[in-house]
Amino acid sequence: MLKSLRVAGFLAFTSIKKGNFGVVALTVLILTIVSLNLLFVPSLLNGLVTSANDKLKNTYAGDIIIESATASSLIPDVEGLDNSIEGINGVTSVAPRNSLGAELSFANQRANVVVLGIVPEQEKTVFTVDKHLIEGSYLEAGDRDQILLGAQVAGADRPKLELYSRSLKEVHAGDKILAVYANGVPKTYTVKGIFYAEFIQADLQAFVSEAELETVNPQFAGKASSIRVKIDNQASETEVVSEIGKLRDGLRILTWEDYAGIVRSMTDSFNVINTILDVVNILVAAITVFIVTYIDVTNRRRQIGIQRAIGITRSSIALSYLLRGLFLAIVAAIAASLAFTYIVMPLEASHPFRFPLGNVYLVSGLPYLARAGLTLVVAALVAAFLPVWLALRIRILDAIWG
Repeated sequence: MLKSLRVAGFLAFTSIKKGNFGVVALTVLILTIVSLNLLFVPSLLNGLVTSANDKLKNTYAGDIIIESATASSLIPDVEGLDNSIEGINGVTSVAPRNSLGAELSFANQRANVVVLGIVPEQEKTVFTVDKHLIEGSYLEAGDRDQILLGAQVAGADRPKLELYSRSLKEVHAGDKILAVYANGVPKTYTVKGIFYAEFIQADLQAFVSEAELETVNPQFAGKASSIRVKIDNQASETEVVSEIGKLRDGLRILTWEDYAGIVRSMTDSFNVINTILDVVNILVAAITVFIVTYIDVTNRRRQIGIQRAIGITRSSIALSYLLRGLFLAIVAAIAASLAFTYIVMPLEASHPFRFPLGNVYLVSGLPYLARAGLTLVVAALVAAFLPVWLALRIRILDAIWG
């Protein structure tokens, strides 16, 4: 076996050294481009998924959501429960919320929303909505008769918004709007601020202070429709959920993934697209290596016959072509990894792709590089073996005499 490997290595080295440099260089270039595609597309789609998940957690759901599992939709003694949750290892902050449906109107425009009553200072420790203001300012604890609107609700004269036709269209900070709540209570609000998180579910929200919503529905006092929890990046989500469940009966505990909804469907679609593009890239790589190897084997059929006639085994000849394909794939994978890491990623970081979710950055690392390299190597080996296997099935005399 060792002797066959040495002979195969010598044949492969000679083939590359004395072969057509232009053909070798072109093959490596094509494989490098294929490898870059194997790196770029998954990195972009993973960046998009990461961005969507971050927006979901930081502007809409939080890491963990606690709701009532009893006949009442409200969680009682919310302050005591908040303190208990904050004492759990891994929890960084909590934010209670109350919610009540309302119809907002401005001029001739109407929009149906769920108005959320929040404690502004706690809310800012769990969510980043306050960092996405495009007009006005964020709510404060003592605010009365003031409301904070998402851009998809206000419109803010931005006709390119996805749901602009269903919004109030022309509302800006400082305007007064009428809110008629589901319990029949009408309230006139001054729009204190407008935010645009570039995440539709988040931008369909409307906020008032907890104290303000309690004037609309006094039953909210000391209670919450939900509690949003933020946990440390190193904390185990499963363990935190388990610890919260031990605090009190009658709670329904959800994770941000349970709130994913359309985001989960979107990420599943991205995974399908990624798989399809990977298959296409693998086929391109395999066909490239197959054609180059097939042409080389066809031109050297007589030489292969002579090699077999003087005692070089079939396995040595086949292995030599596999080593050649392996060499081309490894060189291409290394070139693609270097180009992607030191050229493509820095360039994309300075000029990020713009999606409806905002800027999206490539997400990569050693696992992605290893996966792309391994995929390219396997495709090259399989493609290199097939034409050699077909050529070695020909009888020695037929190969020599053509």
